[in-house]
Amino acid sequence: MDIPWVEKYRPTRLGDLIGNSQAIEEMRNWAKKWEQGIREKPLILVGKPGCGKSSAALALAREMGWGVIELNASDVRNESQIKRIALMGAINETFTDDGEYISTKHGGRKLIIFDEADNLYEGKDDRGGKKAIVETIKVAKQPIILIGNDYYGILSGTWGKKLKSMCKVIKFRALTPAQMTAVLARICKAEGIKCDKKVLHIIAKKASGDLRAAINDLQALAQGKKVLTMDDLEAVGGRDSRDEIYKAILVTLKSTHYEHAHEILKNVDETPDYLMLWLEENMPYEYKKHEDLVKAYEYLSRADVFLGRVYRRQQYSLWRSAVDLMAAVSIAKEKKYSNRRPYVFPSWLKQMSISKSKRDIRDSLGAKIGKIYHASSKRILEDVLPDFRVIYDNNMDLRALYTHILHLSSNEIAYLTDKKPEHVLKEAEKIKNKIEKGEGGSS
Repeated sequence: MDIPWVEKYRPTRLGDLIGNSQAIEEMRNWAKKWEQGIREKPLILVGKPGCGKSSAALALAREMGWGVIELNASDVRNESQIKRIALMGAINETFTDDGEYISTKHGGRKLIIFDEADNLYEGKDDRGGKKAIVETIKVAKQPIILIGNDYYGILSGTWGKKLKSMCKVIKFRALTPAQMTAVLARICKAEGIKCDKKVLHIIAKKASGDLRAAINDLQALAQGKKVLTMDDLEAVGGRDSRDEIYKAILVTLKSTHYEHAHEILKNVDETPDYLMLWLEENMPYEYKKHEDLVKAYEYLSRADVFLGRVYRRQQYSLWRSAVDLMAAVSIAKEKKYSNRRPYVFPSWLKQMSISKSKRDIRDSLGAKIGKIYHASSKRILEDVLPDFRVIYDNNMDLRALYTHILHLSSNEIAYLTDKKPEHVLKEAEKIKNKIEKGEGGSS
């Protein structure tokens, strides 16, 4: 699979980040004080998903020349794990990425990042997570940043209140569509993709301030293409629905809590068969142990049996049983994984969307060519279109003429030839001008 563009184009310096200039300046000043030997309070970065919190923390470390220990709070929830990885290292001057002590002669300052810190619950299944962080902060000789989407999720509970008094909160604002459009345009330029800014603006607007989501949508739409038009936007669904699904898949694959996974899957406003495609697509990227993956697929295959009965017998009450089994995917693994790979849209659905788009383009061509030859679309598609494509691809003059008289779109041109649509459209414009001049001269 290609490198996710979210990671490929992640900012490497604070100056590369877009928006939230005040928050970024506060972070930079905080880091400078650490470099001067002043022990500052840990930072809590809060804000909506995709506004740049994690990227800012990583860019800060890189800019300052610091090493990083990144802990995903949903993966290291209990006290013993946090103490083993973070507390022992934080007491020392510096430490390796595994939390082992090393002297300052062989290492430098390191930044401890607790991502998804709003997932550190204080229930019976997650005892000690926030407590361990509080204890780490008390003795740490290294800078610490906590990151989360939900301000109250981080600071709720007994230990959350203690965190509030010990940390400095920096709030990140959601990015505007204009800011995100600028980022998407830079990515398109780097990838050699021709795309109208109106298309990018719509992608950005649908993402509702979540740049990560917008970049993922752009990558999904641009797969195998060098030109993106308004016609391609049909593949981008509503962002609210996608966010809801993404969160449900995240909880199911990241946690080992059946009840939590079951509750969120049950309440997603999507059919179980659609959710199953998301799980099926992303499980291999998440579950690295063969035994865990086999067990997860066993649960999923049993859920599929119930879904089959739903559609054969029209017994929609069986959806509940399918969801019960899908939630069991969360307990198929022996332990949580610490992967940071973004989840991807189901390839089967993507292929169906691409296939439908191609069929729509083909049918549109059949109708347009049919008007010229006074034949049905069906006959054009079966008998004429294959030869028409050969002529269109090889004869520049006829290609320009047909493009003009049929009013072909960029997608229709791309269906007929490998030539760049923008070049073909320019040739068609020349033919149009010649025809208009000829008509003007004869009148």
